[in-house]
Amino acid sequence: MAIKILTGYSNPGGSTFAHINLCNLFNEKGEDCTLYGPHDWHLDKCKSGRLNETKLSKDDILIYHFLNIWNKRPPVKKLVLSLHEKELYKLKEKPIQIFDKIHYLNLKQFDWHGGYECGVDQMFICPNAHSEIEPSKALDEKVVGIIGNIDRNKQVHRSIQRAIVDGHTDIRIFGSINDVKYWVEECQHLLSDKVRHMGFVEDRQSIYDQITDVYHSSISENASLVVDECNMAGVKMHGNEQTDIGQPLISNNDVYDIWRKELGL
Repeated sequence: MAIKILTGYSNPGGSTFAHINLCNLFNEKGEDCTLYGPHDWHLDKCKSGRLNETKLSKDDILIYHFLNIWNKRPPVKKLVLSLHEKELYKLKEKPIQIFDKIHYLNLKQFDWHGGYECGVDQMFICPNAHSEIEPSKALDEKVVGIIGNIDRNKQVHRSIQRAIVDGHTDIRIFGSINDVKYWVEECQHLLSDKVRHMGFVEDRQSIYDQITDVYHSSISENASLVVDECNMAGVKMHGNEQTDIGQPLISNNDVYDIWRKELGL
């Protein structure tokens, strides 16, 4: 038996970090798990392959994410939809129930999807597995981080403006520009000697070691990786209503125990 995670997105982003961490957690616990995705970024970060290399067998447990596998059930032992999205993947628009389980990240996400009509034994809630972040080594001087992919949903320009209004003079933006039009129209003119774009930084610990505060202003947020990392790093989060999911951070051991039970490992 093997666990195979198939995702429609494997470039840098919250869901990709989560799937890499979950794949590594399964393997650390002695389970055979591989993450398959369409992009190359994940390939050197866990046991992995490209999506078109996937081969399934009847004994596999298949966890799939952000893919349209709805018209015909793959020939696997167990099929789990791992749902990391809200607006981008509206569950009620999907025509056929072919899955054995639906994985939600928190109760607010479950409620947003309308408490999708299925039996209690067909759904479960489990937060993401996470990388361990050590307490920040930042000095006493205030340094703001704005962390995440740069697009209209993340509202980076709003985070910059909020930090400036609060009197911060060292604001560092960590993230890839996924929406160039948004960046040019809303963010670029806000850059200065006080506001710098640092680009995408893969080493998350190095980000938190240079900041004291994080500003986050997403229009829609499901389960913020940044909130969990701030909690571990002891960095102050200046979020909004979307970042408050009302769910405490749990250990990776507890995450594994939930998945083990739901998958029947």
